[in-house]
Amino acid sequence: MYHILTKAIVIFALLFFSTSYAQKKEANTPLYSSDTLRVGYTYWWPQSGPFIGNCGDTYALVFLGTIQHIDDPIKNDDMLYTSQRGIIDIDEVLTSRILKKNRYDKQKFFVSDYFYEQDVKEGDRVLVFCYEYEDNYSIPGGKSMLKIKGDNDPILLSIKRYIQSNQNALELKKDVALWKNYGLEAEVKQVIACKETMD
Repeated sequence: MYHILTKAIVIFALLFFSTSYAQKKEANTPLYSSDTLRVGYTYWWPQSGPFIGNCGDTYALVFLGTIQHIDDPIKNDDMLYTSQRGIIDIDEVLTSRILKKNRYDKQKFFVSDYFYEQDVKEGDRVLVFCYEYEDNYSIPGGKSMLKIKGDNDPILLSIKRYIQSNQNALELKKDVALWKNYGLEAEVKQVIACKETMD
């Protein structure tokens, strides 16, 4: 009887401490679930940035955010790219579309693994461009995340006008020099030329 009682006490103590440890561990781990929008990295796309395709592909999601955290890169010979996960606080959504497999629904955080060799750090303000791929959001990396200086950055104001005009490239004609600073002059001129041809 004594041995049974001792075993019962030991089992109870182990259960109590393991549950307590799990709860403590969970409390120390940031909860990014329903508050998080996870977006895949279409690393194989030949173009990236705010002006892809000959006439400017329609955005699926564009937002202004602040980089909260960037993990160390993960180099894996079995993968075709170096994965580096980052978390961005979503500050302002400029446009979003509901897709069959995903939707922006006021999530607070954006997570993806395309941060490798991006010239950004924690605390930077960024403008992020996502597109539709297989009924889901995707980010083609590269120039699809642009660092900005603040809410009155000319690039941000240019994109806001472009989005409000339903992505009418003629709205960008006066901003070509701005986009040259980001190495996107050729892309801007291409979408403007396409729009002029169609009109």
